Amino acid sequence: MSWGADVLQVTEDTFQLIKAATSGINTTTGIAGIDLMRTLVSWVPVDTPFFTSTPRGPASQGATRAIYQALTNVNTQQPTGGTKLNEASPVAKIENQWVYSPYAKVGFGGTVSQDALAQAEGYATVLAVDTLQTVNQVLIALEIHQLNAQSFACPTPGTPTLTLHSSGGSIATGKKVTVKCAVGSGVNWYSGGASVPGTTAHVTTAANTSSVTASVTAVKTAARYDWYVKYTTGAFYYYTTTPVNTVTITKKITANANVPTTYAGLHNAGSAGPAAATTATTHQSYWQNGLVSSILGDFDHQPTQAFTATNGANLVAPGTGTAQGSYYQSLTGAALSVQGAGFTQIDEMNRKIYDKWRVSPSRLLMGSQVITDFSNAFLDNPQAVLWMRPDAADGRLNGTMGGHVAMYGNKTVDGKTIELHLMPYLPPGKIVAVIDSLPFPGANVTSSLQVRTQYDFFRFDYGANRTATSASGGPRYDFEVASLQAFVNRSSPVMGVLDNIGAGVA
Repeated sequence: MSWGADVLQVTEDTFQLIKAATSGINTTTGIAGIDLMRTLVSWVPVDTPFFTSTPRGPASQGATRAIYQALTNVNTQQPTGGTKLNEASPVAKIENQWVYSPYAKVGFGGTVSQDALAQAEGYATVLAVDTLQTVNQVLIALEIHQLNAQSFACPTPGTPTLTLHSSGGSIATGKKVTVKCAVGSGVNWYSGGASVPGTTAHVTTAANTSSVTASVTAVKTAARYDWYVKYTTGAFYYYTTTPVNTVTITKKITANANVPTTYAGLHNAGSAGPAAATTATTHQSYWQNGLVSSILGDFDHQPTQAFTATNGANLVAPGTGTAQGSYYQSLTGAALSVQGAGFTQIDEMNRKIYDKWRVSPSRLLMGSQVITDFSNAFLDNPQAVLWMRPDAADGRLNGTMGGHVAMYGNKTVDGKTIELHLMPYLPPGKIVAVIDSLPFPGANVTSSLQVRTQYDFFRFDYGANRTATSASGGPRYDFEVASLQAFVNRSSPVMGVLDNIGAGVA
């Protein structure tokens, strides 16, 4: 009897039939064990350079806001110092401005059931894993909010300016193309939300290959522009989102289009776009004012006014209060242009900051698209020069393809170098010029940016409530990790923003 027949306790004839009916064992039908690797991996990127580079420290006492006074720049308003003999000199003009930053909470919660803990026993400590991943999301949220959050609404976009083209698209002749625009803040870029759209404009096509270019006046503090279109009659549909204040409409749509996937970090990319908002969500009163809004927001009261609790938020939407005087320029979708081994627009910003404040930016912050364009412009343009050290023989014999530009020379300030910093959570189309300290006599600003914390990172465990027959109502650990902080920019009027920068190099 064959081995196997006796094991199965079947006759020899039956065993032979069983063997004849099989097709053998291969990697598709065969037997395999499971090699369970003991390490849980995470594919969650946590890159927070702005959070890391900004000094953090505890508040001196409990408070709802961090408050300080600043002397404003009134140099151009001073009388002449020339004085007649035996006469008193004119009195120097001095203005002070109350400035404050509200304390704001940023946090996420987590839940781990007792059964999940038991089933992962010996493989991973699920509560520790969930806590770490929650902390990671808090870090990312802090990075986003410290760069982009604002406690005031973005200004409402204006009426679009429309330019009709007889080519470049597939919109049929005789169509009345009506366009409106909504905007979103930097937080909206990553988390969704927008303003209520502004007023509409329309043109009527005269060719079957028509396209329409629409643009609105740049909206300070906006990071996204949502475009809505309708054709002759019917409803408005979401057409696309752009990081700049202009778009070209090339086709007719009959439903909300998908959010584009071409931009890094854009919320809900690839899914159907949002209907036009009826309530603005570009801000929340309980958000802090991050870097961009701290530079571009207006003061809500005139200088020299004494601070009182009834003054309201210190920063308000641009154009609704007293302008800080910081530099702002929109390129309206145009690319940076190279001239004299530099960028025309950045050289202009550096010059104007120096003319007004007698300082040079220490850092230029930008997203991945802009910083890549920086390097491409200098490595692939005859107007830019790449110098190699005389002793860099290895570079000649073993060249490395590609390159990176890490510094920018300020032509106005004796070639002083400015560091280029990649910010993964600064939306596309922006460059922020940061001045890290003020060299003025009596300035008392050795670190322009800082975070004051009521509590830095705090984990709070909630008591679980029993809910019978509920999927999450059994024994579990409910917790949250949060930070309560105020982001303070004590050199905000001195800084600047280049906005609505198109991709590529002109």
